[in-house]
Amino acid sequence: MIRCYECGASQFEGTLFCTECGLSLLSPEYKEVTDVLPFTHLLHRTPPPPPTVEHNRITLDEEQQLTFIIPSSRQRLTVPLREQIQVGRADADNDFYPELDLTDYGGGQKGVSRHHAIIEASTSGIALIDLNSTNGTYLNSFRLSGKRPYIIKDGDEIRFGDLLIHIFTE
Repeated sequence: MIRCYECGASQFEGTLFCTECGLSLLSPEYKEVTDVLPFTHLLHRTPPPPPTVEHNRITLDEEQQLTFIIPSSRQRLTVPLREQIQVGRADADNDFYPELDLTDYGGGQKGVSRHHAIIEASTSGIALIDLNSTNGTYLNSFRLSGKRPYIIKDGDEIRFGDLLIHIFTE
């Protein structure tokens, strides 16, 4: 197996193009590797999102569809939002079944708590609230403080523990 230097995807020996990003695996830039300097990833980070100061949960007049894309399993989930979406893993012993159940997508192995987070409609937009989960919730690479609402936007990247998800609100 070889790894694509553009996206890191594993490829079979002799593959001409990366199946994930399309990079030519025979191009000169593929063969010339430059080491990445330590901590350079910190230079390109966006500032952390501010917590919402004014947050009042509301019920939407019309149900809004949120689309969640889970790249690791190549799944697309659509979940309706009227008031609140619970995020976590199902717990049959306690009769808990969250609206966004991440059990079947490696949630247990990737550190998703049973009661991990909630996504809710608010007066400021759609808010993401970590429920003091064990492995944390990250919005665009920044760990969220527990029990504080953060406004999410279309296309945001969310990590519940180590499970990466992209959210689309429109």
